[in-house]
Amino acid sequence: MSTEISIKQIPAVTEINNNDLLLVQTTNSTNSLKFENFVVGLENTTFAPVISANSTNIGYVSSVIDETFFEAPTISNGPNLLTDDTTSIANSARPTSMIPINITSGGEKRTYYFLLSGGDPVT
Repeated sequence: MSTEISIKQIPAVTEINNNDLLLVQTTNSTNSLKFENFVVGLENTTFAPVISANSTNIGYVSSVIDETFFEAPTISNGPNLLTDDTTSIANSARPTSMIPINITSGGEKRTYYFLLSGGDPVT
């Protein structure tokens, strides 16, 4: 008398956790694979072109926003915020608790300041 076991007889789960095992049937054997090591490559998906196109678009939009609205702050001749040295002529009147951020919008450049605040200095 032979007893056949079907995979349909195994109880189903509603979620897979990292340490759970998946059964993998290869040409030569049956093996297990931890779910945390299960990777589906982009080449094995039907939506790879959509992801690739969006990746390119996101990079483009990001660079346009960066180039249009933001400019790296130039504080090389400003005060040293770590030592409280305010010897710079250009920024000596500005409190050392402010970092200038230049933002260009609609062709107009404006300087805003991040205000640094905190408790007593650590000694």
